[in-house]
This record gives sequence, C-alpha cells and structure tokens, in this order.
Amino acid sequence: MYGTILFATDDSDDAEAALDHALELAASTGATLHVVSVVETRTAYDNAIIDPEEVQANLRADAEAAVEHAAEAATEAGIECRTTVVEGPPYECVLEVIDEVGADVVVVGATGRSGFKRLVLGSTAEQLLETAPVPVVVIGGDR
Repeated sequence: MYGTILFATDDSDDAEAALDHALELAASTGATLHVVSVVETRTAYDNAIIDPEEVQANLRADAEAAVEHAAEAATEAGIECRTTVVEGPPYECVLEVIDEVGADVVVVGATGRSGFKRLVLGSTAEQLLETAPVPVVVIGGDR
C-alpha cells in the first residue's frame, strides 16, 4: 500500500501523536519513514531585542532535535528512517520533500507549536490537505 511515508514534525504535542501513527503505519506496511522538520523563515521578531541569526540557529536546533527524536523512535520500532531539515515556508517545503522522496502519504499533526492556532487545523496541515498530491493523514487537534 505505502512504500514511503513522510512524517512532518515540529515536535509539538500533535506531532508526537502523529509520530505514533506514522510509526504504526510504517510498521504495518513495511514502508520507509522519511521525517522532515522545517525551519520557519518567516518568523516575526523585533530586531532590536532578538538577534535574527540566534533565532534561526535556535529554530534549526529545535528542528534537528525533532527529527532525531522521530528517528530514534523509528529505530526502536525497527523501521527504516531517513531525516531531513529544510528552511522555508513549512507547507511549501513539505510539498517539495513529498516530490524529492517520492512519498505515498504524509502524516502530520493537526496543529503545531506556533502561538497562532486555527480553529481546528494548523495552517500547514490545512494547506497540505488542499494542495498535496498524495493523501494527508492529520492527527490530533482540538475537536
């Protein structure tokens, strides 16, 4: 059914629930799990207070920790896993990675770590549902 599963993570609570689902899906289908985390490049901050380079470095460290966490969970479950950290607008980057890895399905959390949350789905999940060329499984979120 699925040979390649793409799991997009920001290490949020919903992403953790989505990781569990992605691992179960990969284990049941024998698929390879590709994990991507995106360093958001459109982050708002006040330059007089926060160094933009420090912000980007912190965001990159968070993204790398998120993919490492998922990779460790995959290894423990005996699932082949590859990881990627990219920079840019999250949904656009995830769409690019779908093509790059040949993903058959995307698993994503309903809402992310950003302070702004949509009524039901985060904007990245919503945009993926509308534009992804493969099925998108959205896990979590307040209902």
